[in-house]
Amino acid sequence: MLTYENERSDIAIVFGTAALDHFARNRQLRPSSAEAGGQLFATFDDGVAHIDLATGPRPTDHRSRYVFRPDRRSEQLEIKTMFMRGLHYVGDWHTHPTQIPQPSIEDLRNIRAAVRQSVHELKGFLLVVVGNAPFPVGLSVTLDTGDDALRLQVAATSTASTL
Repeated sequence: MLTYENERSDIAIVFGTAALDHFARNRQLRPSSAEAGGQLFATFDDGVAHIDLATGPRPTDHRSRYVFRPDRRSEQLEIKTMFMRGLHYVGDWHTHPTQIPQPSIEDLRNIRAAVRQSVHELKGFLLVVVGNAPFPVGLSVTLDTGDDALRLQVAATSTASTL
């Protein structure tokens, strides 16, 4: 597990082993690897968002070495399905073919648009960019509030999965 926080946010984000393993399986480790991505789903418990599930990529997503464009129609269906299972959509993830990832300006613009255009009761949406370095170095985690992009820092790790 990895826990992320920011002093300007009153929520902690805990990535469970299943989500971290999913990220690790989709890293772009070969020159032929296309970007992968999907959505993040969580449960909430007293100021903590537990990322229980990372989905994607789907066969209908557009993927190349430096581009990931999700199938938005499939994403909306996935959000509704997961909500009926008690999981809340909290953001998106995708890979970059680099050791230590950083969100691009387009990445930040897209997550900000999602926050502003969605009907939700969250503080914002997460943007996770997965690189090739072992975690947590190989993860970039940002919380976009619709007005500000807060870079979250690792607050705690466990020995479970740091692939």
